Amino acid sequence: MAFEPIFFVDKSGRQIIIRAYELEKDRDELIEMYINYDPEDRCLGLPPVGRVAIEKWISYLEERGFSIVAEHEGKIVGHLAIVGDGSNKGIVDLAIYLSKKYQNCGIGTEMVRAIIEYCKKVCYKKITLVTDRLNWRAIRVYKKCGFKTVLASYELYMELPLKS
Repeated sequence: MAFEPIFFVDKSGRQIIIRAYELEKDRDELIEMYINYDPEDRCLGLPPVGRVAIEKWISYLEERGFSIVAEHEGKIVGHLAIVGDGSNKGIVDLAIYLSKKYQNCGIGTEMVRAIIEYCKKVCYKKITLVTDRLNWRAIRVYKKCGFKTVLASYELYMELPLKS
């Protein structure tokens, strides 16, 4: 099923496009986004550090998952990936990353809402995620989008059951 692009204006007044990741078009730019990713914004060791590790990680996401990107003026500024949990039971894990100057502008919320709708259309049953329990901005976005905490320790485990 195709992911329909979403066009919107973020809280800073920037025109943003959320669209499906395209391997040939986006891979190099996505790698560069992660090479330049602020170390303070890394969560639970992701995204990885260094070109080789980033390339391996992106290859894994390309092979095993589905990704969308947020684009501003032709430049990738955000990436969200879902990957099956290996159970074959319609459960996917979610990870999202935004470039520093595009955080706190509503882009992450729009990306999460968009992937929730996509997951419903392709009949996934549940979206899960893990984040650092101190990652307040992300937790606020996830809760706003309907995710509930299922386990809290050093990490916070959250999930969203889906109804198609």
